[in-house]
This record gives sequence, structure tokens and C-alpha cells, in this order.
Amino acid sequence: MSKKIIQDIYMVKKSIRMIKKSDIKDGFFLNKKKNINKDVNDNDLIDKFPIEDSDTENTDGYEYIEEKKHVTKDSLIVLWIICIISIATLLFFLSSMFATTTLTITPKNENISLNDTYSIFSDKDADGLHYQVMTIKKDLSANPKTDGEEYVERKAVAKAVIYNTRLETKDGLTYRIRESVDVPGIKTISGVKTPGSVEVEIIADMPGDKYNMKLSDFKGDFTIPGFKGSTKYTKFYARLSADASGGFIGNVKKVSDENLTIAREELKNTLKTDLIKEVFSKTPEQYILFKDNYYIQCNDLADSISGEYQITEECSINAVIFNKEELASFIAKNKIENFDDSKVEIIWNDNNFVSLQGTTEKPWNETSLKAKFTGSILMVWFFDANEIISSILGLDKSVISSIIENNKNSLTEIKASIRPVWRNVFPENGDKIKIIDSIRDSVN
Repeated sequence: MSKKIIQDIYMVKKSIRMIKKSDIKDGFFLNKKKNINKDVNDNDLIDKFPIEDSDTENTDGYEYIEEKKHVTKDSLIVLWIICIISIATLLFFLSSMFATTTLTITPKNENISLNDTYSIFSDKDADGLHYQVMTIKKDLSANPKTDGEEYVERKAVAKAVIYNTRLETKDGLTYRIRESVDVPGIKTISGVKTPGSVEVEIIADMPGDKYNMKLSDFKGDFTIPGFKGSTKYTKFYARLSADASGGFIGNVKKVSDENLTIAREELKNTLKTDLIKEVFSKTPEQYILFKDNYYIQCNDLADSISGEYQITEECSINAVIFNKEELASFIAKNKIENFDDSKVEIIWNDNNFVSLQGTTEKPWNETSLKAKFTGSILMVWFFDANEIISSILGLDKSVISSIIENNKNSLTEIKASIRPVWRNVFPENGDKIKIIDSIRDSVN
């Protein structure tokens, strides 16, 4: 049986060519192939292409025609295969380029109940838990309601660092302290001998504005009149640490005791609120300040009576703060059996409370306190996120089990989410791996 000359045609592509008129028969162009097999009939070697009439003018027995070339089903299949392979290659390339991973890590953690009292120390060289005192001082003024005038004689008030109980300027102006104080002796700091000192409020011996002094204008030091005639007179001195003000003789606007008390209390309350907010906001990130672990003291500064009557309050806050890392390690060593000195931190709860107890009325000036910790805490271990990321780059998802085993002292679980979902291999770029701490990130 002879081959079929005409096959099914799926699509047609046209081209223009010039042929002999003698090769056109019944609307077809007979294109004879070269016969290289003597046993094959010439008719089997003829491609028949249908032609369309052409308006092109005949030239020497030739005619320009539109040739319609065939595209077979087999060619179409090949084309589809090429398209599918190209699309698959593109998808693989895109999935590799945009692949991302999220690791949700649960660090090792332990709930601990506290009801323990420890000695704490301000001296860093002392054995045990250490603390620091953070101090902030502010003052605020106001103009209370006045009712008339009165004649007054007021003494100037200031602050000075002193080494005895009675001070005198080079001009012979004498100031006294309001109460007796204990002046510490010489102490050695970093190999250097430093004289002991104490800051107290001083008041002029007599009323009048001549006792008013600006700290910036005061030259020299106070001498100790009580030491005149002895060797101590040249060895002891005092220095002004705040302006001396309030000294006055004459008529001033009068403020009733009731209005004065109300105005001063308002100033104190405002200062206390501001100081508490400020001390918490300014506590360094690596330290923690517990609720009520601070002391606030306020002083009535001298009234300003020149012009409008003005009162001023000065308040200071002394807050006891702990280094977070040291505190966590200290509690872990005391509360966790066989603790291996791993790096840990504490997630504190609202029910935590630390009560401080000193031996004087000014515990912030002491070198040792008693601290009682109560409430429940969550102790959380640290893990090395960078090390985990570097150990999974380009590896199969199954590597997670060995990562957990190798870090069992610091974490308990790792959940990996890889995108696109059909990928089981982690990205080779660490920037495409996100770490979520299931405990810390849920708290923050």
C-alpha cells in the first residue's frame, strides 16, 4: 500500500514562492522529492501543496503562489513538552529564589516559686548578689495665693559639703547646720586616699540678703571656726554645693499657713509622680527596677519674696536596681538543682515583689540590705539563633531532629515552616530564615 500523501493539518503557515506553471495540477503544487530508492514509485515522492490564485503577474512560465506548510500533531506534542519543561524549570527557579522558612523555637524553661530572702551588696567586690542605687533630683516652683503683706527677717539657706558643724567664709559670714551629722573618715578608693564628706543643709547665722550667694560666684572654701588655733584649721574645709538664698529683711507679700501647706503638697505630689515615671523610663535596659524599690525625699527650699511670692520644692528619688543577667543567674543557682551555669533570663510576673530592708532611715546610703523575693517566675534559657540557622542551610527538613538533640540543654522544640509548601529543603541564604521565640515573643 502506498503512503498517504495528505495528512491532518493542525495549523498553517503561509509563505510566498515562485513555481513553474507546469508543476500546478488541479489547484495543487506537485513538489517532487529526489528519488534515492529505485524501488519506490515517483508518485510516492510527491508532496502536494494546495495553492491559491495569485494576482501576481506571470513571468516566463512561472507564477508566484502562497505555499501552505503543515504542522502535524507530532510536532504539536513536542511543542507542548518543551513548554511544560520550560514552565517547570521556571517554577523551580522561582521557588528556589523566593523560598523562605520560619523556625518556631521553644527554649528550655522552668516555673519557679519565690519566697526567699538574700543579703545584697552595693560593693561589687562583695560575694553575693549586687545592687546599684540610681538617683534623680528635681525641683519645682509655684506662686501660692497671697493675702496682704508682712514684715519678715529671713535667713539665707544653702547646701554645702562639710567636715564639721560650723562654717565661715573669708568675709566672716557664718553659717550653721540644722542638725548634727557624722562625717566619715578618710577612705581609700582605687589606691587613692579620699577624705570623707557629707552634704547637709546650712543656714545663715543672721537674716538678710547679704548671706545670699550664687554657687557660680562663690570663690574658695569655708573654714571651720572651731578649729582656729589648731592644726585641724588648715586641714578641714567645706564647699558650697547649692545657692544660698532666701535671706531678706523687709515687707513681703503674706501667704497664709493653709495656702502655703496646700501649695507645697501640690508641688511635692507633682514632683513625686514625675520622679517615679522618670526613674523607670531611665533605668538602663540591662537593669530591672521592681515596684516600690525606691525612696523619695523632699525639701522645702527658701521662698523667693522679691516681687511675686514664690515657693520651691526639691525632691530626689533613690532607686535600687539589679543587673538582669546577674540576678537571673543568682536565683537559678539558688533555686534549680544541678544548674549548669547556662545563660538564662527571668520572665517576671505582675505578682512578683521585692521588699528591701536596711538598718537606717536612709537605706540607699548603706552598703548592704536584705531583699525578700516573692511570687512566681519563669526561668528561660538562651539559645544561639545564628548557630541554628547556619547548621540547617541547604539541608533537608529532617535535620531538625538532630538540631534539637544537639541543643537539648537550651531548647525543647523546633517547628519548621518552609515556603513554598512542596519544598523540604531549607534555603541556602540565612536571610530567608526567620526565628520566632515561642516564649519571649509572646511576652513582648
